[in-house]
Amino acid sequence: MIRFVIWLGFACGLNLMAAQSEARSWQRQDLTPFHDATRVLVNPHKGWYHHFPDNHINKYRIARDADLLEFPGMDHLYLRLAWAYLEPREGEFDWAVIDRIIEKWTAHGLGIAFRISCKETSTDRIEQQFATPRWVKEAGAEGGHYRMGQATGPEGPWEPVFDDPIFLAKLDRFLAAFAARYDHRPWVRYVDIGSIGDWGEGHSWAGSRKEVGFAARKQHVDLHLKHFKRAPLVVSDDFVYALSDPAERQALHRYVLTNGISYRDDSILVNGYLAGTSDRFTVRSPEFFTDAYRHTPTVFELEHYGTVKRLGNWEGRPDSLVAKHGQGKKGPDYFRGALELLRATYIGYHGYAHEWLADNPEFTREMLNRCGYWLFPVAVEWPEPARLGENLPLALTLENRGVAPPYQPYELRVKLSGGGTNWVGTLTNADKTWLPGAPIVLRHELALPAHLPPGDYQLALGLFDLLSAGERPVEFALKVDLRDAAGYYRLATMKLGRP
Repeated sequence: MIRFVIWLGFACGLNLMAAQSEARSWQRQDLTPFHDATRVLVNPHKGWYHHFPDNHINKYRIARDADLLEFPGMDHLYLRLAWAYLEPREGEFDWAVIDRIIEKWTAHGLGIAFRISCKETSTDRIEQQFATPRWVKEAGAEGGHYRMGQATGPEGPWEPVFDDPIFLAKLDRFLAAFAARYDHRPWVRYVDIGSIGDWGEGHSWAGSRKEVGFAARKQHVDLHLKHFKRAPLVVSDDFVYALSDPAERQALHRYVLTNGISYRDDSILVNGYLAGTSDRFTVRSPEFFTDAYRHTPTVFELEHYGTVKRLGNWEGRPDSLVAKHGQGKKGPDYFRGALELLRATYIGYHGYAHEWLADNPEFTREMLNRCGYWLFPVAVEWPEPARLGENLPLALTLENRGVAPPYQPYELRVKLSGGGTNWVGTLTNADKTWLPGAPIVLRHELALPAHLPPGDYQLALGLFDLLSAGERPVEFALKVDLRDAAGYYRLATMKLGRP
């Protein structure tokens, strides 16, 4: 009997809910007429970056401040520099070398990313010949002078043995000091694990061409994990692919992912890759990025833009390798295709900002929207009449036309405005499941307060980055005239009534 009463009560509850549902009709506002896929969106945690310095203290110096400050969607500077510049004598650090750059550009709101290399390939400065400081060699670290697979005299670039215990001990102490100074800074976008190979790319193609084994590579990963607790870590795909044993390569790839490290590709439109990888836009290891992008933002690096132009690969000049192997594709086509495969959130042209933007103004804006996330609200649905003092079910469908999800927990809010009253409720937070390629359907309930006056209300939607100082609105790909001063988009009108 007791069980029967409980069941009867439950059945009555279901019938009551069904009756309430029947009394209220669902309204659907189609938002596709409001879409604007041409408007350039400058949003947080995505966009362009500028190499400066780039393996040399003055490489890709900014000609005018406006070259970066007026560049659409410039997100950060990528500082790639040899260890020797920062620790010219053991235990004596010259942070001013990079702090001058950091202080200037972070004051303008730009972020900073780092790669500190231990092997360069030129000898025009002592810091280039001995990217690992000379004093490390003098302390007894093993290494040699190499160029293009051949040993040279002492005039050649010096390459350390990357698992030499003296080298590793000195590197450990340097990374500890570097991390103590920069790891906690809010403007750090990521730190590149660049302590193995030519230019920090994980290979020694321009040097000894000796393979650095799995154990040594894992040691370098572990050193960075030991010291960098806040800053995201990334690594070049070459760092993993350079292992010749496929089983070891896969094991290192899994180790990278397990530890939350992401990937960058340093090789897009490099001349040497065009013959063998044009079918995949010169992306050699797309599977690495397919695995990584669902969890961590990935990074795209173009071959030096000046080199790409000089070789005729950007315009597809008849004598270029792009013309020979690209089946009608040109440089921008490779860029677009590589972006799709890499699922990149951060993209770099690897050259002078003014030159790139002058050559590619519309393409720059197109790729800014396409990289990372690019969100289009498709429809919003709710039952009417919506009753004050009750929970309001709300369904929102989004489409992500970017190549990656948002990685930060942006707060999605609804604002109701009517009768001189504004009320804001939080629906949910963005997350990594907001992937491209399929509709994103969000179903949540808003607890409507009873004190609001009944009547017609304008429903507006806003997405907000709470990590930025002062709270930053995240833009949707909707017509700009729908957006109010606080960053909400006015989308529909709903009726609020008494219970």
